[in-house]
Amino acid sequence: MTKKQGIVILRSIAAAALVGIIAGGCPLAGVESDDYAFAAKKISQPIKVDGVLSEPAWKDAPVIDRLVQREPQEGKPATERTEVRVLYDDDFLYIGFICFDGEPDKIVANEMRRDADLESNDYVEVFIDSYHDSRNAFYFATNPLGAEFDALIRDEGAAINKDWDGIWLCRGGRGKDGWSAEIAIPFYTLRFKKADSQMWGINLGRHIARKKEEDYWTPVLRDYGFFGKYRISFYGHLTGLKGLSQGKRIQVMPYVIGGGNKPDEESSFDVSGDAGLDLKYRLTSNITSDLTVNTDFAQVEADQEQFNLTRFDLFFPEKREFFLEGADIFRFGERFQEHEPPSTLLFFSRTIGLSEDGREIPIIGGVKVTGKSGRYDLGFLDIFTDRTSYREDEEQVDIQRTNFSVFRLKRDVFEKSSIGIMALSKDSVSGAHSDYNRAGGLDFSLAFGQNFQSGGFLAKTDTPGRKGDDWAGHLNFIWNNDLVMADVSYTDIGENFNSEMGFIPRTDIRKFRGNVGISPRPKFLGLRQSFIIDNFTYIENHAGQLESRNNLIGVFNLFQNGTQWFLGVIQNYEFLDEPFEIKEGVFIPTGAHTYDVFVTLFNSNKSRDFSVETEADIGGFYNGKFLSLRAQGNVKISKNFSLEFLYNRNRFDLPVEGGKFTTNIAGGRIVYSFTPDLYAKAYLQWNDAENLFRSNFLVRWIYKPGANIYFIYNESRELGARGYVQDRAVMLKASFLFNY
Repeated sequence: MTKKQGIVILRSIAAAALVGIIAGGCPLAGVESDDYAFAAKKISQPIKVDGVLSEPAWKDAPVIDRLVQREPQEGKPATERTEVRVLYDDDFLYIGFICFDGEPDKIVANEMRRDADLESNDYVEVFIDSYHDSRNAFYFATNPLGAEFDALIRDEGAAINKDWDGIWLCRGGRGKDGWSAEIAIPFYTLRFKKADSQMWGINLGRHIARKKEEDYWTPVLRDYGFFGKYRISFYGHLTGLKGLSQGKRIQVMPYVIGGGNKPDEESSFDVSGDAGLDLKYRLTSNITSDLTVNTDFAQVEADQEQFNLTRFDLFFPEKREFFLEGADIFRFGERFQEHEPPSTLLFFSRTIGLSEDGREIPIIGGVKVTGKSGRYDLGFLDIFTDRTSYREDEEQVDIQRTNFSVFRLKRDVFEKSSIGIMALSKDSVSGAHSDYNRAGGLDFSLAFGQNFQSGGFLAKTDTPGRKGDDWAGHLNFIWNNDLVMADVSYTDIGENFNSEMGFIPRTDIRKFRGNVGISPRPKFLGLRQSFIIDNFTYIENHAGQLESRNNLIGVFNLFQNGTQWFLGVIQNYEFLDEPFEIKEGVFIPTGAHTYDVFVTLFNSNKSRDFSVETEADIGGFYNGKFLSLRAQGNVKISKNFSLEFLYNRNRFDLPVEGGKFTTNIAGGRIVYSFTPDLYAKAYLQWNDAENLFRSNFLVRWIYKPGANIYFIYNESRELGARGYVQDRAVMLKASFLFNY
């Protein structure tokens, strides 16, 4: 490390320490949540969820009608009146919204499919901290078409599981004065303490798309940060809940599937059928066990094609439902922002049931236990996968039967902090006894005042033949409010640190990160806020050799009409101790490489029927030149029909043999929603670097909450002169739900 580089790192650490001292000594005042409370009213007759608040019980319920803005004018009354009422009976919590609008013809509602992104629509949202720990919450949102979107929020937004699918009902409706929505949440979907009288944390929100307006019942201050609406400790209170029961303790979810499958080029198309079972058993009011037998994920959409510009593994998110619920409890690793992939995860569920090249490995069965008891979060997972074999690049791959086990325990400390432990074990059942991998660690998350956070972990692995240098550690400090953001972190990963159940793209490193930014709100050019950032990363190995250094300087502008524009430059240094194969047969030579890349990004207003996202990267790439263009378009043809297309082109000019080449990736998604519970989706992708065309077609009918019928067609086809079908599957799958 040079003296200049050391000074940069020390300045970053000093800046983070300074804001920590400021935060600890002068905490900023947030909203007093005790000033916000209302009582739900109990009813004896169930509500018909049709989007119209026509039952007499709605008229007799207390009304919440004073929402205030976060954007565009913080603290001002909402520009449109909203009325919210809350009822409950023995089985459901009901939330009713009446959203008045002076220009009802300008209401934006063009998303109907479940889990579609509602940010470009008018919508309402409900945050429920049913355990009332001021840390975690259930999230529900819907629009005038009755689209369902839900998520799990943990640690005040540190982890947001948007892929969770809870069981609940909602419907929307439009009228001459605006629109309305009814939401019914079964108590068995929520988790709460066992008590005769309940008090829950709650917040309610409304978004008006054409005004880019965000309104909330409990005010969400800008100083809470960009994702401030997830600051659960500042929510209001829902009272009046008495005699609640989560109902029946057992949910049985069997499935049957039939169809044909051609797993590889050399196999024939075989017709087969199968069945499996998922079972959910409520051990206590807030701890649930899940059992899975002969697990199937045929309906899961394929990963998005990418061209890897790095020499490290790409991160692909988990999409399989069994692993998604409670996934946030098992999170252990470097802190990362929602817009960036994680750098280090001690546990990553995609290592279970999927090979390194994305092939499915049969899951015989498993059990999962997740929940909260008092101040403790508990997570346990044990999965058995079956043996399988296949040919990849003309080589035989044999995978043994394997057992995967994970144990996670976290304890709440202080007001909004926690400490935790995690242990992992991977064991070959049918192989040698020495074929195993262990990992374990301790982590913590501390919150001081309203804006300052710190976190970190210390972990160790145990792998036969890889002893010593098998530790990893991380420490970070973050300050964040509406005007200033600063964070600094240090990560150390030993050469033999090897969590085979995790995502660890780089080992034998010491990594320093220092990010600082200011975000003023200029009152010109239609700007809402500008984010001026400087993100610095420095990575060296334990011998002191600098391996990577990256510095991103840029400005991200958010306009009042929803348009976004980023302009920046990335200064790069990469040292290669061995040639880097960027493409088959194309090698970048060893040595030091210094290069800069200019980046610009533009996103148009997503609430329009047509919107685009574009990005251009131009500059150097190791010892050559590079140009990357990416364009994504979204077309809302009607409330039922939408199109999405993506194109990415990378052009390389490297001074090596075969170094002048171009890669192209194109994709398209076509969605037609007949109702909020019935839709058809086609996802098509072309990757010329692999000469592959992939297609996924899915029809999903949610014939009752928690029960589905799927039709699935998946195909991968090798293109070119010797084009052939690489794999193909046609399936009809039905899942059922029984409560006992």
